[in-house]
Amino acid sequence: MKKSILFLFFAILLISNSMNGKVFPAKEPLIVFHFDFNSVSLSENYVRLWLKKAADMGYNSVLWEIEDEVKWETCPESASPDAFSKDTFRNILKYSRELGLESIPLLQTIGHAEYVLQHEKYKSFREDSTRYDCYCTTNPQVGIFLKKWIDEYLDLFGDIRYFHLGGDEAYAFASCPKCKQRVNEIGKNGLYVEYIKDLSQSILEKGIRPGIWSDMILKYPNEIGGLNKEFVIWDWNYWDGDETPNRVMVWSKGGRISKGELSSSILYDFPEIINASGELNAFYTSDALKRLGYDVILCSSSRSHGDAVFAGKNESHVNNIIGAAKKTIKTGLLGNCVTSWAVRVHNHETQEPWLYLAPLTLKNPSLSKKELLEKTSEHIFGVNNSDFFKIANQIGYSFPFANENSTGIMWTGMKDSKPAPEKYTQELIGKLKSGNRWNAAVESIKKSTEIVSDGITELNKYIPSAKRGMGAIYSWQRAGYFQYWQSIIANEIVNTSKGKLGIPADKMIKLIELIKKEYKNWAENWMTPVSAEQNTSLIYDAVQNYFRQNLTD
Repeated sequence: MKKSILFLFFAILLISNSMNGKVFPAKEPLIVFHFDFNSVSLSENYVRLWLKKAADMGYNSVLWEIEDEVKWETCPESASPDAFSKDTFRNILKYSRELGLESIPLLQTIGHAEYVLQHEKYKSFREDSTRYDCYCTTNPQVGIFLKKWIDEYLDLFGDIRYFHLGGDEAYAFASCPKCKQRVNEIGKNGLYVEYIKDLSQSILEKGIRPGIWSDMILKYPNEIGGLNKEFVIWDWNYWDGDETPNRVMVWSKGGRISKGELSSSILYDFPEIINASGELNAFYTSDALKRLGYDVILCSSSRSHGDAVFAGKNESHVNNIIGAAKKTIKTGLLGNCVTSWAVRVHNHETQEPWLYLAPLTLKNPSLSKKELLEKTSEHIFGVNNSDFFKIANQIGYSFPFANENSTGIMWTGMKDSKPAPEKYTQELIGKLKSGNRWNAAVESIKKSTEIVSDGITELNKYIPSAKRGMGAIYSWQRAGYFQYWQSIIANEIVNTSKGKLGIPADKMIKLIELIKKEYKNWAENWMTPVSAEQNTSLIYDAVQNYFRQNLTD
């Protein structure tokens, strides 16, 4: 009798956690490792290495943002020179499944379509003819094209439960005359939802749950409810942490605001923005989306805006990852994802301690930040203190001409790999001056050499105590080395801009050429040779051209 009751209990549990015949975990959240291939071609061995590491860390799923790194039949023009064949990628997916990792494909279907729309063949698909990042959502040919591509994804990925349709940061969305007319009829979220629901038909028919990023629908909170509850909302938030924030992101305002800036309309739309203590509520949008009946995957980041290209901002990522993981458990969300945006370039080894923090925190949400950092350090380095993270704060210091679009990385403001113009650095300095940001940039650059140097010194002292984790340590050593030289380059850019005599321009050109060769050799540890060459040029050519221009002027 007891066995029958026990069997019935588990049967009910399985049924209640199933959808369309697919069994969902009863309690364990999705712990999602993000593999983004945008702008960086990774070697197959490196991908396999990090799938194994992710599984060992405690991740149970992978969000695959593969974009142009598979040779697609729907869009063959988009394939990068080192794109995987479908057979190779199927074998990678098979290996991922063998590790116990659930695959979730991601296909960007509104914005971040640079790798497609930059080609002349697809120019008519653009929302704005002057930009190549956003699809026109009222163009019927776009829908036909993307539905065919979705079917190709479904064939490649096989048996899946979730399919991410992207949809974030669509900066040109609803700007063409036809889209504007449709918005006048049904609203911006109305157009967004109409479009994304149409694309998701074949996904839903197969019993797969589609997903989107949260930012676009949160801009128009009074229109959110039109999206089917079958959709999973991937709520990305890279600012909040495990403490009361001073400011929170309000998407309708286009930025973060303080408690004193809250309006009655914001409080009406998002009562969760204030917690029970009357303070700003970290990750409040996940609370709001859950109230509205959506399943939410809360997303933090280990590589995002503001990072230096050689290493990320430690304190920001640590706090964000811990806070999002704790919020996931506290709120009972569907899952937690640590996003890692490849266009920021620095490798997974420099992110390893942060990546481990997410599954650790999800399994131990009651631990303090100090305890979590100590456990992470013990696991990765065999050292029972959090000293490494203090060192990472210094080496990962972000300053102009070392971070993203102050080099040639993302200089267009879009996720592409177009070389910067020859006078890009001069023009950037002019923009910083005209925007009254140059003095702050100079102060940041002045501090960089000492901060990074101190970090390198402390890391060298730390190394003898480490019993393992040499891959991460080596990467932080190399990151420190390149950060140091970038601080020298940045300071010489400042000197030259002021007409001061520092290191002569011809010597700076030769120095940068030597550093470029060293960086390319290091980058080939995770990128393909073609990708390493391309990204090395993006990092260094703009600043090297600055000194060339000053040599000829």
